[in-house]
Amino acid sequence: MAFSGTTTSSADEQSIPTGRFKPLVSLLKYKWLALLIIIVVSAAGIPVSSKKSTPTYTAMSAVLVSPKFIPNLSSERGMDLGRTEYDMYIKQQTKMITRRDVLQEALQIPDVRENWLLAGESDAEGRIRLKNALSVKSKRGNPFITITLTFDEPKKLDIVLNGVVEVYLKRTQEETIFDSSGRIDRLQKRQKKLEKSISDNQKRRTKIALELGVTTFQGSSLNPYDNILIESMKVHTLAHRQHVEAETRLAALKGRQGNGQTVLDILVREMVANDSVLKSYKSKLIERRTELLTQTLGLTSKHPSRRRAKQEIAKIDRDIEQATNELSKEIRNRLLAKGKAEIYQAQRLAQALAFELKAQRAQANHYAALYNKALALNQDIVRAYQLLDRINDRIDFLVIESTAPGFVRLDSPSTKVLESGGNRKIIVLMFLVVAIGLGIGVPILLDMLDRRIRTPGEVHKILGFPPMAWILDRHDMSTEQLARDYLRRMALALERDWHTHETTGFVLTSVKPSGGTTRLTLELAHILSELGVHTLVLELNAFKPDDRYKGPSPYNSLITLLNQETPFRSPEALVIPATADLPDRLPVGETTKRYLVTHGKLRTILKQLNAHYDLILMDTPPLLLSSDAELLGEIAGGVLLVIEAEAVTPGELKRAAQLLERLNPPVVGAILNRVKVFRGGGYFAELLKEYDTGAKLRPGLIKRLFWP
Repeated sequence: MAFSGTTTSSADEQSIPTGRFKPLVSLLKYKWLALLIIIVVSAAGIPVSSKKSTPTYTAMSAVLVSPKFIPNLSSERGMDLGRTEYDMYIKQQTKMITRRDVLQEALQIPDVRENWLLAGESDAEGRIRLKNALSVKSKRGNPFITITLTFDEPKKLDIVLNGVVEVYLKRTQEETIFDSSGRIDRLQKRQKKLEKSISDNQKRRTKIALELGVTTFQGSSLNPYDNILIESMKVHTLAHRQHVEAETRLAALKGRQGNGQTVLDILVREMVANDSVLKSYKSKLIERRTELLTQTLGLTSKHPSRRRAKQEIAKIDRDIEQATNELSKEIRNRLLAKGKAEIYQAQRLAQALAFELKAQRAQANHYAALYNKALALNQDIVRAYQLLDRINDRIDFLVIESTAPGFVRLDSPSTKVLESGGNRKIIVLMFLVVAIGLGIGVPILLDMLDRRIRTPGEVHKILGFPPMAWILDRHDMSTEQLARDYLRRMALALERDWHTHETTGFVLTSVKPSGGTTRLTLELAHILSELGVHTLVLELNAFKPDDRYKGPSPYNSLITLLNQETPFRSPEALVIPATADLPDRLPVGETTKRYLVTHGKLRTILKQLNAHYDLILMDTPPLLLSSDAELLGEIAGGVLLVIEAEAVTPGELKRAAQLLERLNPPVVGAILNRVKVFRGGGYFAELLKEYDTGAKLRPGLIKRLFWP
């Protein structure tokens, strides 16, 4: 049992199966709701199918309605129809189709009259029936008006509908005034002006291109002359830098060091020392000097040969010194001349580049002005082309549509009569399929929307470690036996921890009230006592004391020990002895407050009780409700968090885990209590059945299909 954090990572959460999606279990859980949905939806399909069983016949036609006046770019701008005006125009046309005079005139057409009027029916009655049978619809933003004529007899409805549409088009032509030719003339004049403007601007742009020597003008980048000017400035800056560097090097050669010597003297001396010609010349003279010195050995100072040798040695020394001085002077002069030459060269180059840069700057202003003028001409030409394209489109449209009255034209006349209805079996089948789908889907959806924790996998996913035990909801002998078996396993785990880690006390607390903590505590203590672990149950729940802890006298309580001014020497004397069903226990006692006032004595009392009991199980109030949860960090050798299935949400469990993490007890474990068992599979039904029969179950076909 270990606490690994309040939550797991997203990757870990995805890898931990929770076992929530159980379609068959959801259906069994909400079986009456599923049955009700199937019955209600199926019953709703009966009247619908009855109503739809009578066949009807329909003829359909479509009319295209464009704006009354097509927008142009000159004098008729104020006559353009906006969105609101166009929508109103559409509504006007839809009402016009069923207008009294239109229908009355349509009924005067022989074919319409023959195929629509019933025997003995007057024109007024036929007109009213025709109006009721017509359905005129248009969608917002859609230029089409759909006209539908519906009747319950297979007459020639297409002839009637086409007659109505024909009369409507005639009437709308008569009520609309057009000036398409005048608009076309004005648009053509504007077209010629734009074409002349484009031609003039192109000629001016070509003239500028020839003068500047470019082929294109792009506003998104620098003009070519600006790039040349930038490069010239970079070269001039580099030449000026080289000039300054040359002067600096010459000044450094002449500058004196701390010992009084100049850098030039040091360089000259180094170059003289490394000169190969001088080295060869000096080596020959030194070799001769050594030979002469060898000859003078043993000769007296008055010997003629010694005097001649000394004279030749002195001459050799003078020759060496003279050669060295001459070479030093030559090198010195050469270095100085080189430095001055570099300065002169860099200076001349900088002056020449400065003159060239000045000339380029003077020319750049003129070049930039022309280039910008060409860019402006480009924009004018593009804008003119855009306007010209729009004008050409308008002219083409007006030429083609000029004969259409009000730009309302017949898009698709009615050509045949369609039969609908009479498919009662299909409608009933559709409702039945929908009913079954809703009957299956709604229970599954309700089960998935219920976020309360119900399986150990969900506890594992949230806490990051699996619960040490899960206890079934005990409602019969089978569930009671399996729950007792798991309680015994948990008791054995506590016994091992007591032996291995010498943990002498465990705190049991639930996430929310009525989580079954007291029953678990008493049963665990009873089983531990049967296993030979002398166990005491200590009630620390002043939030809601339980009557099962009470003894014959209220004096036998924890409150008595805490309120003693002097330490009680034998607190075990107040313990209520075990009975056949209950273990040794010490109730919290009667208190007016919903929390414990320990006076700092609780740790001492626990130590005294541990001297007489191997293990103490402490029943504490709910973790999220009582402030006594802070005591857990002080007294807990281990904490067992009781989570009631289908009563705790993931958010509540996460908050409880965060609180335990802050208290940081040595050992933390989780118990999922009152786990529901649904017959028919899922959750723990199969395990319970295997426990009863002692044999492994083979899942059926339906379970293999629906069970993940």
